[in-house]
Amino acid sequence: MHSAFTFAAAVVLVLVCIIAYRFIFAFYLSPLRRLPGPLLGKLTSLRIELRIARGLITKTGREDIVKYGDLYMCMPNAVAVSHPDDIRTVLGNSAVKKASYYNIVKFTGIDTTLTMQDNKDAGVRHRQIVPYFQPRHLSKMQDVVMDQGIHCIKRKWDRLLEESTTGKAEVNYCDDILIAAFGVLSQLVFGRTLSEIKSADAAAARWIERTFKLTCTRAMLQILPSFLTKAIFWPWEHYYVRLSNCAHEAIGERKKLMKNLEEEGKEDERPIDLLQALIDAEDSETKVKMSYDEIHAESMLMMLAGADTTAFTTIWAVHLLMLYPHHYRDAVKEVRSRYSQDHVITYNECRETLPFVEACIYESLRLFPVVGGMIPRVSPKGGMVLQGNFIPEDTIMFVNMGCANYHSKYWDRPHEYDPSRFIKDRDAWRNVLSFSHGRRICPGRYLAWWEMLTILPNLLKDYDFELPANYTHLGPNILDERGLPKVMDAKTFVTYTPSNADRDCRLVISRASDKKG
Repeated sequence: MHSAFTFAAAVVLVLVCIIAYRFIFAFYLSPLRRLPGPLLGKLTSLRIELRIARGLITKTGREDIVKYGDLYMCMPNAVAVSHPDDIRTVLGNSAVKKASYYNIVKFTGIDTTLTMQDNKDAGVRHRQIVPYFQPRHLSKMQDVVMDQGIHCIKRKWDRLLEESTTGKAEVNYCDDILIAAFGVLSQLVFGRTLSEIKSADAAAARWIERTFKLTCTRAMLQILPSFLTKAIFWPWEHYYVRLSNCAHEAIGERKKLMKNLEEEGKEDERPIDLLQALIDAEDSETKVKMSYDEIHAESMLMMLAGADTTAFTTIWAVHLLMLYPHHYRDAVKEVRSRYSQDHVITYNECRETLPFVEACIYESLRLFPVVGGMIPRVSPKGGMVLQGNFIPEDTIMFVNMGCANYHSKYWDRPHEYDPSRFIKDRDAWRNVLSFSHGRRICPGRYLAWWEMLTILPNLLKDYDFELPANYTHLGPNILDERGLPKVMDAKTFVTYTPSNADRDCRLVISRASDKKG
């Protein structure tokens, strides 16, 4: 009994000493001690890490900036950076590297474009793949993007309307846009449509969502012993295994096809898609190509991080247009005044003739960035200065992407959805940091734009939208604390996604009632 009491007392004493040390260091010794920040955050990293795991990091970042300003200490040896000018300084500095936190999205254990911490290695990968993501090369894939994207959605919606006795049908646009985006990448990365999404129904959408969330959650728990992680996720492991096996099969089949074409002297008949791009990719300086494992890792990244980022930007745009009906009417009028219903709007046509529709996408990206949380970087050797504060080297700098596009220096009424701001100021898009900034900017942004600018305008052209009669919890007249239409709840698991898409992403569609607006 006495020994048990002694042991307990020793444990308590150790805990008290640890807390005392952390308190003294945070408030008297830390080089960041003069920065504001939450008390718990200054003492432990658990505050941030637990909120990341719960999908609440975007919400936390937006609350913290109100309390502590746009540069504050968010955890020991870490600051949160929210001012757009500071974000450009951090992301534009070639000596600033990505933090080890990116290991949580190293899905296959192999570094990818996203996870590489060394900027020299990242530069090699950038030179290997970026040429294939430029608009000129992507234009060669336009038929696949259109067929698996907008045409996929239209086939389903037209079928539902044909089966309807009222001329109307209720759809879940989150499911349908997500399936379309995943279908595009499935064809471009694997060379075929996965059987799981051919049905284009709710089950297909859930398969996509579960595969992505499982993989991200599984990665986030790498801090646990591997046997424990495997035990926790064993019932759902088949989601990840299925996608990984598809990648292996696709690479193997493509290499076999390339060998056959070479033997027949038909190399110029090789498919034009992203899988072929990964296989052909070569660093223009070193002439180095990617290994098999690197091709597999990049293809998994494209599927897991590419489809949902594109889809959810479009999903947020539809949601916001339903909350701001005057902007919805303006977008519909612009599209239908320029194009007839039997015409399918292409990427180039949208870019050249539909500035307001493009502005709707930009405003959606501004309010709900592709990556809505905090992206970690490491301060360079010798440190750096932000807002007159010295940030020592090896300090973690969390770039607060959830607040980057809200700063009053660049945005009037920053919380309001107003696409017209991009019409009034044609250079406003330069201040949208949603695809990151600097040399590590998202290489797939042009493909994302290709999909978004073909899906949204064609849906607005061909269908009338309205909220369901029993959709009473959100709408133009349901206001938040700022007096603006309340948006649907969302969480951040790498991307900023609706918390309850089955409830919040419902829409009643009918055939376009006024072809000319």
